Amino acid sequence: MTDRSLDARLVQTLPVLADPAATLTQVGGLRAAGVSASIKASGRPDVALLVSDAPMACAGVFTQSLFAAAPVVVSREHLARAGGLIRAVVVNSGNANACTGAEGEANAREMCARVAAALGLRDDEVLVCSTGVIGVQLPMEKVRAGIDAALAALSSEPEAGRRFLQAIMTTDAFPKEDGAVEGEVTVAGVCKGAGMIHPDMATMLAFVATDAAYTPAALQERIGAVAAESFNAVHVDSHPSTNDTFLLFSTGTGASGGPEVDAVITRVASRLAWLIARDGEGATKVTTIEVTGAIDDAAARAVADHVAMSALVRTALFGNDPNWGRFVSQVGNAKAVRSVEGLRCSLQGVTVFEHGAPTRFDRAALSKAMRAEDLSLTITLCEGEGRARLMTSDLGYRYVEVNAEYTT
Repeated sequence: MTDRSLDARLVQTLPVLADPAATLTQVGGLRAAGVSASIKASGRPDVALLVSDAPMACAGVFTQSLFAAAPVVVSREHLARAGGLIRAVVVNSGNANACTGAEGEANAREMCARVAAALGLRDDEVLVCSTGVIGVQLPMEKVRAGIDAALAALSSEPEAGRRFLQAIMTTDAFPKEDGAVEGEVTVAGVCKGAGMIHPDMATMLAFVATDAAYTPAALQERIGAVAAESFNAVHVDSHPSTNDTFLLFSTGTGASGGPEVDAVITRVASRLAWLIARDGEGATKVTTIEVTGAIDDAAARAVADHVAMSALVRTALFGNDPNWGRFVSQVGNAKAVRSVEGLRCSLQGVTVFEHGAPTRFDRAALSKAMRAEDLSLTITLCEGEGRARLMTSDLGYRYVEVNAEYTT
């Protein structure tokens, strides 16, 4: 008998994760560290450092929030001033350094300056990221000590990349990393994020690196498309963050970049985005919403987003309830849809609605199929060639528990 008690449903089922083919420090030319500076009351690692042995090309996508955090402001400025060639990224977790005014910006600049001075770099060759509670000034004595400890701990060993990852996590239930080795090219990435996730950027922090040779301009040309397929295609709770940052690096120690490497980068980034949706602060599954036949791609994306934002849809997914009325009605509510004639909806490959009416299907069998970790929801319109793909997590009891007690 299934245990349907509240206590049982507050326990998050975690995915079984295999070690990736490569981790961050297996990208040629990179060293990393992750240490504890007691910024987090838990004592868990909270200061991370990534350093390249030589200038590396970098492109970034950042939050669109008007309340962009101090580290976002500083990193945007440094990336532009350095012409997309940087040497290091310093990260703290447990404190977002967001909505902290002039003092917060000064602290973000000091973090960059401290790393730069130790490594003999210009300040603008260092980027900075923060994640955690909003509206609290950084405890700079702890941050300074953490940076010094991270500098001393820098290593190119694979586990150093994982220590970097551990130090950027906040409410994450599990570490998120992926990597691939294709011929002479290595691509690897890590990210953190479980809540405050919505496309525009759609992650908290993500770092993807390759040893393939790209110029800063070439990375900037590609990063938008990569983000559109990954971090800007993942939804948890309709709430973009003040600190969202996706950085894409090229150390240039391997073969030349090109379309084949572009595809590997997108694949790694997409896997990281899936892991964010799978975490979802209590999530038990990821549903990929595919919309086709919309007026254009923008309309298809708007429909997918509208469905993903519905708490009713996502609670049905959590309960393994094939309640097609919830997502069919959301399609009808989407302003990007002009006509629902010909609408067809399929869940886990089973058509549940078409020609304006429900189909006959085995509800018990479909409910059982919905217990899978990966779900597919396909929405087909008959208005044009537009298509979109979006990943969303289900919504259960654990999400409320985590977020109701986040600062208390």
